[in-house]
Amino acid sequence: MSLNSNQINIIQNFFSKQPVLKAYLFGSYSKDLENDSSDIDLLVELDYSQPIGLEFIQMQLDLQELLSKKVDLVSERGLSKYIKPIVDKEKKLIYAR
Repeated sequence: MSLNSNQINIIQNFFSKQPVLKAYLFGSYSKDLENDSSDIDLLVELDYSQPIGLEFIQMQLDLQELLSKKVDLVSERGLSKYIKPIVDKEKKLIYAR
């Protein structure tokens, strides 16, 4: 996993204040294949007992600003059943409540 400890701390602190139960890193960063143009792919398990709605989009925008990097934020429910097996193989847990 190629995120540095500061980036991981930023993500963990941010998600601790959001309706996020778990967060996983996947994609190029989880496989140490990232380059300067790579985005940070994050899969999240949301706490649906809290209202989410458009807050999900705002979470992505806030993370991009905090990390100064493009972030692709995907919820487990929004993950395609065709892509899920691939993501499940490479995902790395970086946050859990």
